[in-house]
Amino acid sequence: MKHMYLSNFAATDAFNKATQAELNNYFTKMKENGAKHGFDVVFWGNPWGVIESGSFAIISEKSLEKYIEWRGIWGQEAAKQKLPTYYTAANTLTITSF
Repeated sequence: MKHMYLSNFAATDAFNKATQAELNNYFTKMKENGAKHGFDVVFWGNPWGVIESGSFAIISEKSLEKYIEWRGIWGQEAAKQKLPTYYTAANTLTITSF
């Protein structure tokens, strides 16, 4: 079964001050890490219609439990790489295909 995880997040000051190249670098690394764990980061950008500042969309056949596990793994990896903290929490909408 395929799932889409659509996360909206409140941005930190680091996110607001980052250049487009810096943001793309971060999300490219997130995409590379996700691929190693079965998650395809397909899109990131600014959302409209919600109060949050940024969004990213991920597609996978992995369960919500595995998605949450991977998000923890990615957070640890980003910290090891000393990447900026662009968000501290996200609201995630999970969409499951029929």
